[in-house]
Amino acid sequence: MKTHVLGALVALTIGFAVPSIAQDKNTVDPEVYQQIEAVLTKFDEAYNKNDAAAVAALYTQDAVRLLSWESEGGLASGQQAIEKKFAVEFASSPSNESHKLLQVYALGSEICAITEWKIPPFSNKKAGVRIYARDADTWKVRVDYVTE
Repeated sequence: MKTHVLGALVALTIGFAVPSIAQDKNTVDPEVYQQIEAVLTKFDEAYNKNDAAAVAALYTQDAVRLLSWESEGGLASGQQAIEKKFAVEFASSPSNESHKLLQVYALGSEICAITEWKIPPFSNKKAGVRIYARDADTWKVRVDYVTE
């Protein structure tokens, strides 16, 4: 009987410890969270100034950006291509955009950020996923998937 109780206690301990360990592995340091928020703020500021070069500078040289609603031409690969896509976007329909950081996860040495974004006057909110990588002393977007 004591063996069964001991076994149950060990199983419960492991059951509670494993999710805790897994959670710690993906937890992002509060300072890193704030750094990712700062990059999002810079993105919104540059975007709202219609500054394609400043927006593109927030991406890594080998970044990829995919817009889910564009079946053809929705993919831009590389910082220069991303800058050109933003320049075209700003020329055709400048607007104000705002992001809200919802969740942040560590993926090895990179960060996955899930955001909510909207463009006034539309009230519907959209989602985006970005993978951030360290580039010298700052975080930059390596992968940007934007949904409509």
